Amino acid sequence: MSEIEAGVLAGAHSYWQAVNLTGLLRDLDATGLAIVDNQKTSLQERRKLAEKTKEFRTVPDESKAVEFKPLLRAYQNEIDALTKRMKFAENEFLRLFKSLSEAPDPEPFLASLGDERRQRQGRADTERECARLSARAELLAAENAELRAKKREADAQTQRLESLEASMDAMVSAQVEQRDHELRAQHEDLVQHLKTRETDLQRQLSAAT
Repeated sequence: MSEIEAGVLAGAHSYWQAVNLTGLLRDLDATGLAIVDNQKTSLQERRKLAEKTKEFRTVPDESKAVEFKPLLRAYQNEIDALTKRMKFAENEFLRLFKSLSEAPDPEPFLASLGDERRQRQGRADTERECARLSARAELLAAENAELRAKKREADAQTQRLESLEASMDAMVSAQVEQRDHELRAQHEDLVQHLKTRETDLQRQLSAAT
């Protein structure tokens, strides 16, 4: 092995030592468990949200204005939770990518080792570890894509709810205005009736005297 090859091999060895593949895999195991827990939590919250939405549809129209804000708050909380889980997945994916993006290919260096048995075993171990890292990276990427899709769906739900709230506010305002107009008209009719009644009474008193 030449001095250049030895230097390159030593540099690759130092790089992978800095990567600390064992620690990285341990962190990825914890990250994988956290992602599974997040998926379970997300599924439970979506079911709860669907149930709340179903219950809201059965609420009488006159009560929907009161029940709407808690439902909107629940959607916003779910959006916040989805955003948080999405950021978690993105950060973990970027952390993994940063650790491995400049890592040298270990295969050429393993090929230069003199002991054939150790060479084969070392290459197999490294390939298995890389496969595990790739699987973890794919899991993080899939979680990230799913969270983005959920966020888009939640944003669409929020827009629909906001539109519904605006429509309900307009309807309530129109009803209030109509009722106010009716009350004014009733008041004016009552005043006119009382004036007419007063005139009749005065006429009757004048006739009596």
